Amino acid sequence: MNSFVPSPGFDVSRLKGTTLILPSVSIGNVPQLATDLFLSTLNLDRVGCIEDENVIPVLGPADRPHPSSVSASTPQPQQQLSLAIEVFQSKDGQWTIVQQRSPTVRHRSHFFADNLIQFIKDSGFAQVVLLASADGARRIDVQLRSGTPVRYIGSPALSSLLVDKIQGLGLQPLESVPPTEEEKRNAEIHRKEQHAAALAAAAASGLADRVQGIQLEGEQEQAQQVLEKVPRIPNGGIARRFHSLCQEQGIAILTLVLFAMEGDNAPDAIFLANVANAILNVHVPTQEQIMSGEGWKFPKSWDSLYGNTHHEDMY
Repeated sequence: MNSFVPSPGFDVSRLKGTTLILPSVSIGNVPQLATDLFLSTLNLDRVGCIEDENVIPVLGPADRPHPSSVSASTPQPQQQLSLAIEVFQSKDGQWTIVQQRSPTVRHRSHFFADNLIQFIKDSGFAQVVLLASADGARRIDVQLRSGTPVRYIGSPALSSLLVDKIQGLGLQPLESVPPTEEEKRNAEIHRKEQHAAALAAAAASGLADRVQGIQLEGEQEQAQQVLEKVPRIPNGGIARRFHSLCQEQGIAILTLVLFAMEGDNAPDAIFLANVANAILNVHVPTQEQIMSGEGWKFPKSWDSLYGNTHHEDMY
């Protein structure tokens, strides 16, 4: 189901042919923080939101660039509200960015991924770039010895020019990591829960639902086979399933994965944003900005990422 709600006056056809950038809610919230940098720096227009019952609803004041990074001549936008999932677009119509500010409802992430796929297909994006993070404690030896904490997963539909640029930056494809015993147990528990639910529906509603339950079980097995084609992304949210669905349906998608740990993840977000920008050239700073060290504009919300500092009088 496509649950995109356009802003008043926005023509939905303007999404077609643009590059979509979106985060997967992952460990350390690194992808969302990296998306914050794009939104704060590029001064994009909000063109709509996505209403999805599978995502926890939130409402709060809209974020804005930090006052220290905004010149006095810059017009200040009117106060707006932020929603759980918002859609933004650059003024030149080249980039569309989705920001997700709340996690999915427990056991509902696969429905959310399916709805995002429908949104992408209906909108006709040229390509999709998914930002994700993975548990740094789950790295294997070759990943620990690597000089960069970023890996990528590309679908066959990606353009060869983009693949060449990625490889030219020295990025390596994400390696396959075998599942842990805990992941195997959880997967088996999840499969049994779904199977029991299908049987209960069949017993309660008769033959029609019994047939539907059998079909659902077959679809689940097929989905698992599709999923196995994509390397595991520990604590990567919907990234693996979302990428596998895009790949299966011929959507050009690039997933960038940064290994991270919980903590102060602002530097991780800057690193991931730099890698994505090196590939896509979304933000091209002027020579004056480069000389003054203004690569990215930090949003005001980053002041409260990790609480207030302790007053010196306490010590």
